Amino acid sequence: MNAFQTRLLSLIALAIFCATLTWWVITLTTHQSAPLPAAAAGRAPSVEQAATLFGGQLHQQNQDVRLFGILSLQHGAAAIVSYGGEPARAISLGGPLTPGVTIQEVRSRSIIIDRKGKRSEVFLPPNAPGPTIYVR
Repeated sequence: MNAFQTRLLSLIALAIFCATLTWWVITLTTHQSAPLPAAAAGRAPSVEQAATLFGGQLHQQNQDVRLFGILSLQHGAAAIVSYGGEPARAISLGGPLTPGVTIQEVRSRSIIIDRKGKRSEVFLPPNAPGPTIYVR
């Protein structure tokens, strides 16, 4: 090879090197647009409603009954219950909560109420995480 061919080959190699370097600099420094955010969920799915998919049943008939406490007596039992937003009052076993609604059974953490022959269970709310004061 003569000197002219060597210089021409070196010039072509330099041009290819510069083109490659320019392509990589442009590729690495351009800012890609951020990916689109995922669609936010409208609301958290309800476990109770999800249970209905597999044959479960929703028990919403006791939403108007709130159980505040259970009284265990020597000759019976009573529950401290509020119905429909009324003030809480003590109702003995078998006593009427409202016309057609009676307390059939008092358990340690729940009561069984009877609505015209249909029984359902109302539970005490979970205990508070802090210290609790008991009065006898």
